[in-house]
Amino acid sequence: MSDPMRILFISGALYGHINPMLSLAVAAKQSGHAVAFASGPDFADHIERRGLQAWRVGMTHAEAGGNRQGSWLAYFESTADRRAADLLPRAAAWKPELVIHEETELTGPAVAAITGARHAVHGLGRMPPRRIWPRFVEAISRLGQRWGTPDAMAAVARAPYLDLCPPSLQSSEAPIWQHVLPLKPVAIPPSPTDRLPDGLDTLPFHRTIYLTLGTVYNGNVDVLEQAIIGLSTLDANLVVTVGADGNPTRFGPQPAHVRIERYVPQALLLPRCSLVVSQGGSGTLLGAFGCGLPQLVLPQGADQFFNADAALASGAALSLAPAETNTASIAAAARRLLDEPAFAAVARRVQSEIRAMPDAAEVLRTLALPAA
Repeated sequence: MSDPMRILFISGALYGHINPMLSLAVAAKQSGHAVAFASGPDFADHIERRGLQAWRVGMTHAEAGGNRQGSWLAYFESTADRRAADLLPRAAAWKPELVIHEETELTGPAVAAITGARHAVHGLGRMPPRRIWPRFVEAISRLGQRWGTPDAMAAVARAPYLDLCPPSLQSSEAPIWQHVLPLKPVAIPPSPTDRLPDGLDTLPFHRTIYLTLGTVYNGNVDVLEQAIIGLSTLDANLVVTVGADGNPTRFGPQPAHVRIERYVPQALLLPRCSLVVSQGGSGTLLGAFGCGLPQLVLPQGADQFFNADAALASGAALSLAPAETNTASIAAAARRLLDEPAFAAVARRVQSEIRAMPDAAEVLRTLALPAA
């Protein structure tokens, strides 16, 4: 093993941004490195349940306006600015040797510059498209000027990018980062208290569909209701998650093969499934492909349309745009995905690609090597 390092992970206060980094952080700790994970105060328990040291920095997600944002880029910049006030002095005292921040976490470059640490950018799914990146460059540069690190953007360009995206889902355009390290995406490690709901083993059908709109768009209850009605007509069990703040009872009484829960650990549920229907968030998309599952994508916002196009082009998924989404179209698409074996065959091919990607231990060894 390489010499132990102090590694600081930094993420915005969103499940979909923290969760993809947790496996690498856990692997770093298990390899003997000193690990701290900085994010919003509302996610400290979530991080600590994985055995990691959490730094509570900046605003909670709710304090920053919650899931209904007029501009997500403005959200990323404003929350990063508040996070920097708490994080920079603490990081300077701790003296990390490596800073790893997710791609929308705009404080990371300043932290790396001020502490003199090497740093890497952790992807969340597909690499961001070039057409949106100039706005991130401007935001990182503004933050760098405010915090006395005017070369922050240059440091980002030099940093290695940890790419979770398997070959079948990659974009054809030239990557933003030139130093790309593939990293196998794996499901968030279950915490010691994670359990599947009682009764899943007694559901009547041999096939199971998992339905979720993730942690940001689960408030789109009309879409969830249409999907529940459509999918419940199929000869398959249906397990639905509506989010920690959701109300499972608002959808009314359900037949015996339908279960509606606030939360189910995906790492425990996905191996039991035959199909995933989701909004196409990167975590669910890659988690389902990691289990070789075909998917129906109902994109709602953010990068989900981008992900839906990639999943559709791979041949392992179908996608319905918001204007096409209704109970009949959802049921018809799901029936095809369950009954036509070509979708599952391609999904297993994507699964093989994911299995062949370097794991966290291998990537950590690469990151620990002295800079060329």
